[in-house]
Amino acid sequence: MTAHLVGVRVKRADTASARARPDAGTTRFGGTLQTARRRAGLTQEQLAEASGVSIRAIRDLELGRAQRPRKETIRLLADALGLTGSHRVLLDGACGHSSADTTLRQLYAERKASVPAAMGPLVGRERELDVLARALLGGQDRMLSLVGLPGVGKSRLALAVAHRYEAEREARVVWLPARRGGDAAGAGPDPDEDSAQSLLTSWMLDRLSGPGPLDELARLIGPHRTLLVVDGYEHDPADPDGGVDHSRLVRLLAACDGLQVLVTTRAPLPVLGARVVPIGPLPLLPPFGEPGAAPAAVRLMASHVGYARPALQQTAAVTEAVTGLCGRLDGIPLALHLAAGWLPMYSPDQLYSAALENPLHLVEPVFDGEFGGHPDLAALIRGAVTALRPAQSRVLAALALMDGPCPTEEVRRRLGGPPQENLRAVHGLLLRGLIREERVPGGTTVSVLNLVRHTLHADRERTALPLAARF
Repeated sequence: MTAHLVGVRVKRADTASARARPDAGTTRFGGTLQTARRRAGLTQEQLAEASGVSIRAIRDLELGRAQRPRKETIRLLADALGLTGSHRVLLDGACGHSSADTTLRQLYAERKASVPAAMGPLVGRERELDVLARALLGGQDRMLSLVGLPGVGKSRLALAVAHRYEAEREARVVWLPARRGGDAAGAGPDPDEDSAQSLLTSWMLDRLSGPGPLDELARLIGPHRTLLVVDGYEHDPADPDGGVDHSRLVRLLAACDGLQVLVTTRAPLPVLGARVVPIGPLPLLPPFGEPGAAPAAVRLMASHVGYARPALQQTAAVTEAVTGLCGRLDGIPLALHLAAGWLPMYSPDQLYSAALENPLHLVEPVFDGEFGGHPDLAALIRGAVTALRPAQSRVLAALALMDGPCPTEEVRRRLGGPPQENLRAVHGLLLRGLIREERVPGGTTVSVLNLVRHTLHADRERTALPLAARF
């Protein structure tokens, strides 16, 4: 009975704590203490017994009634809660005993903005990985940008580069989403490190986004060899909360001699001297000099089939269907991943038939409303098309009307308009991955990606419909 009453009293105290509205400073410490206590699985009474701090004092701290607890009190509580490293620093910093500079330096030293773990293997990017790793490890390039269409695997490649850099050089690697809430494709968050990592990441994003001074961040990085990866950069001058500012990255590079920056983005950075590395879809043809080897896109899709349908025999017909499906989905890793979500219901041959009719249906979120978090690739492609300049949009629309790959010289003749403007537009489309260039005997050909072509066609049809028919 006594234990039951104690449990009731503790529960009521916790409820009162949740309803309390103390001032901002004490709320921060009370909330941090309460989160740490619950994570440790302790009641207020158990924490009081383990720490030697009275239950009334703990209750007052969590309610925000106590003002600035003594360092000895914080030490006793932290010991009883088993807090170490950054979590201990966060508790101390929450009441103002530690300066923000001390707290951030501790979090930075413990690599709280370090590279996340990859969720799957890297397929078909071995050559790109070697080139990028050599360039960064050699130190000849200060800023590189991986440019390409959404879903081609820029973030996954950047993860592999960052892990290689960290493994082969005694250097610091910092991973930052370009915007708050940004996530690396193929990387999973660590829930145990969320509060510490989010604190440091938020602070660094503030320095790289807002108008404040960069001095503190520059001092934090110092002269040490460091790779800063900014994942998902988007340049939008009209957006006041547009995330990382490229001009501030340049200023940070100038202030830190040992700093290198790797950026993933959908369009080239407007920075003179930044190395642009176009990342296209996975190859649909065997590697050069290896005619019998399977193309990277086919290998990736075949692995999806193997997991989703382990009993399915790898016959010539299955290989043909997988190869055709990869072609219709342009070898885009995210498109293959989304299409693979239908494999428990449809065979590779049925998916290929559906892709022949309209591939956009296969790249919509399969688990929308069931699991969530799956991107709509068609919407991402539409956003990339919408962001084009007028000349690029005109050239893309003209190329989409051509049947199949077209020789580059013929493209120039058929486009009309100023030749130099067309050439720049084609170049911009190639960098953004919206069109594909292929070398053939006698020259090169260009063609619009199949998913991009269908997106443009769907938009034209929707625009042509009467307003009432669109809903």
